[in-house]
Amino acid sequence: MSNPRTMRLHSPGLTPLGPEFTFTFDGRTIPALPGETVAAALAAQGLLTLRHTAEGAPRGVFCGMGACWDCLVTVDGRAGERACQLKAAPGLDIRSAPPDRPAPLAEATPEEEERAPDLLVVGAGPAGLSAAIEAARAGAQVLVLDERDAPGGQYLKPLAAHRAARPDAQHRRGDALRAEAAAAGVVVEQGALVWGAFARDEVAALLGGRSVLLRPRQLLLAPGAHERPVALPGWTLPGVMTTGALQTLARAGRVSPAGTVLVAGNGPLNLQLACELVAGGVKVAAVLEAAPRPGPGAWRTVLRMGLAAPDLAWDGTRYLLALRRAGVPVLWGSRVLECEGEGTLQRVRAATPQGERVFAAGALALHHGFVPETGLARALGARHRIGPAGVLETATDAEGRTDIPGVFAIGDGAAAGGARVALALGRIAGRAAARALGLVAPPRPEDAAALQRARAFQAALWTLFAAPPPAAPADDVLACRCESVAAGSLRAAGGSAMAARRATRAGMGLCGGRLCASTLRDILGPATGEAGFAAPRAPLRPVPAAAIWRPRPDAAREALYADPPAPRAWLTATPAPVPRDCATLVIGGGVVGLSTALFLAREGEDVLLADRNEPGLGASTANAGSLHVQLLAYAFDDTGAPGPLAEALALGPPAVALWKELAAETGESLSIRTEGGLILADTPELLDWLRRKTAFERARGIAAEVIGPAELRDLAPTLRPGLLGASWCPQEGQMDPLRGTAALLRLARRAGVRLAPGLAVTGLAREGAGYRVQLPGGSFRAGRVVNAAGPHAMQVAALLGEALPMRLVVQQVIATSAAAPTLRPLVQWARRHLSLKQSDTGQFLVGGGWPGRLDADGAARLLRPAIEGNLWVAGQALPMLAGVRVLRAWASPNIHLDRGPVLGESPRHPGLFHAITSNGWTLGPLVGRMLAEALLGRGRPPAAFAPGG
Repeated sequence: MSNPRTMRLHSPGLTPLGPEFTFTFDGRTIPALPGETVAAALAAQGLLTLRHTAEGAPRGVFCGMGACWDCLVTVDGRAGERACQLKAAPGLDIRSAPPDRPAPLAEATPEEEERAPDLLVVGAGPAGLSAAIEAARAGAQVLVLDERDAPGGQYLKPLAAHRAARPDAQHRRGDALRAEAAAAGVVVEQGALVWGAFARDEVAALLGGRSVLLRPRQLLLAPGAHERPVALPGWTLPGVMTTGALQTLARAGRVSPAGTVLVAGNGPLNLQLACELVAGGVKVAAVLEAAPRPGPGAWRTVLRMGLAAPDLAWDGTRYLLALRRAGVPVLWGSRVLECEGEGTLQRVRAATPQGERVFAAGALALHHGFVPETGLARALGARHRIGPAGVLETATDAEGRTDIPGVFAIGDGAAAGGARVALALGRIAGRAAARALGLVAPPRPEDAAALQRARAFQAALWTLFAAPPPAAPADDVLACRCESVAAGSLRAAGGSAMAARRATRAGMGLCGGRLCASTLRDILGPATGEAGFAAPRAPLRPVPAAAIWRPRPDAAREALYADPPAPRAWLTATPAPVPRDCATLVIGGGVVGLSTALFLAREGEDVLLADRNEPGLGASTANAGSLHVQLLAYAFDDTGAPGPLAEALALGPPAVALWKELAAETGESLSIRTEGGLILADTPELLDWLRRKTAFERARGIAAEVIGPAELRDLAPTLRPGLLGASWCPQEGQMDPLRGTAALLRLARRAGVRLAPGLAVTGLAREGAGYRVQLPGGSFRAGRVVNAAGPHAMQVAALLGEALPMRLVVQQVIATSAAAPTLRPLVQWARRHLSLKQSDTGQFLVGGGWPGRLDADGAARLLRPAIEGNLWVAGQALPMLAGVRVLRAWASPNIHLDRGPVLGESPRHPGLFHAITSNGWTLGPLVGRMLAEALLGRGRPPAAFAPGG
């Protein structure tokens, strides 16, 4: 090291870009160089712990490329900034703890800005840049978007804080590629965040903090890859990071996180890093290579590597010789067992062919391959496959085309293949995209030959470095860093991969499930196609809420609704086993169906609960968990007419009470919180409307009143100033729908309900006093049938020629990053579509009936204008949302009824019972209990709720 007091590397031939300056970290003055990141400046001072989780665990840099969101700090009051991406600047006030009131992260862009390049390239690594160059040379107008601060990607990244008198070969290749792009007229936007892809010509991004809609004629995806994390004991300790993260610190930033480093995992990238650290003055304790030591027969593989790429083959030999000269042992057939330390990494326990060893080290670099960044391609609906390494890869043709017209996917972001494969395929795809634009760019044989050589080298390389995959983690090891979920919790959850994720919240944190996807698959086992991986959701990266919200009045919201396509057939791909006959068949495994089955089974009824997918994974777990008691803010039409709506009001308070009883039975709180609900008014007319509404509700037993500005400020001081008042209902609240549904499922199993996942009912026919139930693989008999299929209830009723007074809608929910607890009540806004709450985790959940859409195959999809408009309404109610990020949004089919529940026996088909309701989450258990009581002969639901009534 050049300076024993810091961790800056010895760097002959390099000079800083400018004089040193300072910023503060938790009050401590930190020196920094122009161009380096906050993480690099802190690492140079030996500061590896950047924050603590809600559980008090220390965290630091892990992936080093902004994918894991683990190195979060607060910068000048702005919460959740990534230290590995943020450039240091003079005078920054950086803190490890989040603020009580976060400062705004961005300014809104009220006017929609659009750009329409011929070719939009996402990603400025080797694949993206080479494709852009070829298309631009052919005459295309090319725009490249890249999240980093400079083009080149991970492999060809430039120096950050220094200039080199004599750059090495890798830096020279990066400089040359950047120069070629500039000469070809390629426009590159750095620091660009692509947060959504809704169609080939509808790509949403932030450029310089501005929200921009891209409408390209052709789209080329080259987002690169991130390193596959390996979950093992102690892997979240500061000092444990990916090889790419440590290489970014060392190669671009010229710092090391520790004086002694251990490098482990699989592949030649580890050898390169170890050599770079040694050259910079760092002690490398060892390189642990998971592949077995090559035997005498490996010379044929080495020869193939040399013939395909002699320079790369020589690089590998040179790395091994340099490490031998430096006295760094390369231990083949070795792997890390555990990371140990008090607060930061201090020791690493490893298994080697000679037995277990313990290495003293302040940093560990781990590399076990790459995971393609397929989120954008998946969001567009492109076909994917499981690759040899067990990760998702985008399926393309020889020139990089996906099965979506006008969309290409290349480089490591489609299928990991290394920089030379990416460069060659980039040239091929760039010319193919130019031809699709009508330009002259014929294929070149030399490009195909280069691609063939690069792939031959990769095949030989990974034959030489073939290693067993990392073992699935033990039960006590964290599998999901974001949500602090242990592997044992996932295994205990049971069910499918999706069910386990929803039960534990694994994969639902800031990284969006990108980092833990492979680990979850290792734990839960492989699933067919994409089923084992979390679905991509907009935003694909956490994005400042204020940056993407946009004024969209309710009239614009209504324009987003479209008639849904014809419903899918009630079929599954693989027929489930035909169950034995049952007394009662409940169709639908959501909250209503589970509750009906639960209360019947407790009375000794033989109940079979059938769900075409898996119980508890439909709309019930896709809602926001509001416990509504007042009429919704847009559901009171001022007529005051009695009828089903009035009858339904009385169900709210006992429904909330029943949820609390069920929670007590499970021994869990289910995060139930009844701290009241507000409906805001900002004009005298709306305040008068609320007075009429609350009078209507009080006459029917609901505790509702209108409060003034002072009382409103006391209840919710962070709401926007200037509100004239609100209606207040102390009985309302919220809960966690994931935990609530899981609890109902456990209670149903405990009560003896027979669960039949994957059971698709394709026909119902009256047979004696019961029904013959037809399935794809056979039939069975049910004494009576309960239609609790939620959004699909119309399809079940149609099997017997019945129509229900309901319509299908697709509604969205938006979840933000966490903030300090500031909002306790549930919030709506008079005559506007908004539902806003803050959960016990600090996240804000935003809903209120903004629509999504159904694809022709019945899948629910998000609409970009609905996300933007919903967030805008929420931001007008709660200005502090400008200081948080949107983590994810989701859409799901839901029920709309212009009346109370449809509850009771069909007047046309004895023994067929319907249980359908709006406000299904709040009312679900109560509706289920009411129907169960009717089936048991203990009363009848109110006549106003009767089917056909």
